[in-house]
Amino acid sequence: MSDEPSGRTAAASELVSDGSPPPLHAVPPASPLQTELTVRALVAGGLIGSVLAVTNVYMGLKTGFWESGCLLSALLAFGGLSALARRGTPLSPLETNLSQTAAVSMGAMPASAGLLGAMPALALMGSPPSSGAVALWGVGLGALGVLFAFSLRRRLLEEEALLFPTGAATAELISTLHSTGSAYAARARGLWVSGLASAVLTWFRDAWGLVPSASMLPATVRVGGLGANSLALGLGWNPMMLGIGVLMGPQAGLSMLLGSMVAWVGLAPWLVRTGLVPSADFPILQGWLLWPGVGLMVGAAATSLASQVRALPAVVGDLRGLGAHGEGWESTAGRWVARAVPPVILLTLATGWLAFHLSPLHFLLALTLAFPLCAVCARATGQTDIAPISTVGQLAQVGFGVVVPEQPGLNIAAGSVVSGAASHTSGSLWSLQSGRLLGANASRQLLVQLSGLLLGAAVAVPTYSLLVSVYGVGSQALPAPTGLQFKAVAEISSHGLGGMPPSSTLATGLAFALGILLSVGSRGRLARLLPSAAAMGIGFVVPAYYAVTLCLGSLLAVLVARLRPSSTQTLQSAGAGAIVAESLMGVLIAALLSFGLIHPPG
Repeated sequence: MSDEPSGRTAAASELVSDGSPPPLHAVPPASPLQTELTVRALVAGGLIGSVLAVTNVYMGLKTGFWESGCLLSALLAFGGLSALARRGTPLSPLETNLSQTAAVSMGAMPASAGLLGAMPALALMGSPPSSGAVALWGVGLGALGVLFAFSLRRRLLEEEALLFPTGAATAELISTLHSTGSAYAARARGLWVSGLASAVLTWFRDAWGLVPSASMLPATVRVGGLGANSLALGLGWNPMMLGIGVLMGPQAGLSMLLGSMVAWVGLAPWLVRTGLVPSADFPILQGWLLWPGVGLMVGAAATSLASQVRALPAVVGDLRGLGAHGEGWESTAGRWVARAVPPVILLTLATGWLAFHLSPLHFLLALTLAFPLCAVCARATGQTDIAPISTVGQLAQVGFGVVVPEQPGLNIAAGSVVSGAASHTSGSLWSLQSGRLLGANASRQLLVQLSGLLLGAAVAVPTYSLLVSVYGVGSQALPAPTGLQFKAVAEISSHGLGGMPPSSTLATGLAFALGILLSVGSRGRLARLLPSAAAMGIGFVVPAYYAVTLCLGSLLAVLVARLRPSSTQTLQSAGAGAIVAESLMGVLIAALLSFGLIHPPG
């Protein structure tokens, strides 16, 4: 998933990948006769991308995670295009790759438009922008990210040969699907079976109320003098959470559970008992616990970016070489990219000025931060497969807060410039790596990625507006942890520590130091034993039953993998199916509620 909150949206990330896929063995060179840019490939990519955009909005607002969708899109594209190819031109790997390229571009739009972080933060501050402005903002920042990725393509993918593991794995999957008849069946079975079960359970839960959102521990079970049910301790009936856990793995799942237990079992009762928090209501407790959670995530983020300091000389070379793409079509495409950048900057500048009151000077300051930070993000993605998207955005917030204090709204908008462009920079490079290994035409991928921005905005922004209108931002239904993180960083950067809740300053400082220590320690021999600071931080923000359910999914994946190692790929597809199906059904139910076609259960 990726780096909303930590990266590839949301951690395999976009879920967090903790290793590289095996090297590519069987990717054949592309034949000149292979079809690539076809109507059926574009239509399939648009449909799959719409699903991915809806899924990322829903999942991101609930958990802070979002999925790049490279592997899932390739699998769905192969299945759909294969059915169409039975009556026409045979399907080529390049068509499948082009479909996943379009889908991934659409799926990254929620992050580029700030729908998971900046926009919820502005809504929580009482100044939500209009939907049209958000759509234009996302298209402009997404275009900058796509163009920047294309400009970095030759240096990062060819000259330095960075792996970009998700892109390499996508090329491997596409090659396997086209060369092995049974490869698709095993993955598709898990995807469709889990998806159907997830959709049915979500309908029973949210439309009919026959299944509770969570099975809480009874009030008679006391935790520090508080009833366990008031602390949301229990198990959620959330297939999506189980699916996220399956994809994340046990280390991230256990880390989130640890953070949740420290926050809701350890700190929450103490806060109420000492009077630092007046009641055990979830929003009030969350308002205090948010701060140490942000401290953990920012500490981990600072360490991650510090590890990229050695790459800064190469980043300077990247920036100097923008638009230099060799000979032939690459040179033409490079000049086209260079010419496209100024109009895109002007469009985004105008949108920022009118919708976010971000003056041209302030926008250019944010843009000055965006280009080098996007390059740092791209390098981190290529080396580790983790895209620190929220991280670079919040680093920009800190820098902007020093120059322009006392304006948290502008601070959030400036952070959105960086994180929005970075999301498409990383996502585009994953797809470009897949295309390079398969022998695709990079200029065609570029055009498809840019087209995907418009379609992605047309799907993602209405989905966000619908969910927020029905459930609200910052509620148990939509905790929006990344939005809370953006808001907290803006308040600290703009106002200092004076406005924080009582005693939370010390807790935040200690959590920040712990985040640094855990991240530094995870680079050594203790990597498999130490918890993830970023995942722990999320556990502080979301309801406790979210973390319990997600951790259960990660442990279930370990158990199945040990009992039946051959079923690992099927299980991963099942996890993806559960995520997608609950997201789609959840949005459908929200639409029905909004139009009065059904009524809230109970």
